[in-house]
Amino acid sequence: MSEHPEYNRDTNPYPSFGKKYNGERAIISLTSWTARINTVSKTLFSLIKQCPGFHIVLVLSEEEFPKMMDELPDNLKLFVDNELIELLWVYKNYRSFKKIFFTQDKYRELPIISADDGCIYIRNFAQELYDNWFKEKNKIISQKQFQDAKYKIGGGGYGTLYPPYCFKNKALIILTSFYNTLIKNPNDDRFISILAAKLGIKYKFLNNKTFVNITKNDGLSELGKYKGGRNTEFEKMVKLV
Repeated sequence: MSEHPEYNRDTNPYPSFGKKYNGERAIISLTSWTARINTVSKTLFSLIKQCPGFHIVLVLSEEEFPKMMDELPDNLKLFVDNELIELLWVYKNYRSFKKIFFTQDKYRELPIISADDGCIYIRNFAQELYDNWFKEKNKIISQKQFQDAKYKIGGGGYGTLYPPYCFKNKALIILTSFYNTLIKNPNDDRFISILAAKLGIKYKFLNNKTFVNITKNDGLSELGKYKGGRNTEFEKMVKLV
């Protein structure tokens, strides 16, 4: 059974275990939840194999896993105990909204690349995103674009690179101030795109397929828990901040 030391969230708001950052060029960040926690190790293995040279951070909620490390499957704890990935904890269950924002706050000098816990990555998509961003450092680089009449919307799960600390403190202020509204509109891709538009951050889309699915009937859409989110709700929150 893995043990974790006592910590003080006042001085260490994002306690982490496992691998320490070691000068990698960028961070790959993803999250998971109870329905996929037993298979997320497959995604992590593919990221380690396909994307060498990137620091991998898995963000979990203590509210969802109260026993923290002691509640996780052994196949996941192996990655943490052998310092192959960093496991970062936030308290509240921000669902998909915790995928990149807390990692970006911790690693403010580095690009953050999103990944999805329901995918196996079949090539070094992170390097491809990084190479494109290196040429256009003010842009968000996304592997996929979703259609919307008003906004450019990227696909975080497909792999998206966000420039260092590009949302500054805006995203976390909105996340903590409007938690209940966001949870009722759980579309982080749409929210991020509207926030980016308001901050004047442009997208570049590559539109490449980078993974194959590994999970069946456990995604939010399949479980009937996914909601597309409404532009107007996100616009109100972004405008107030």
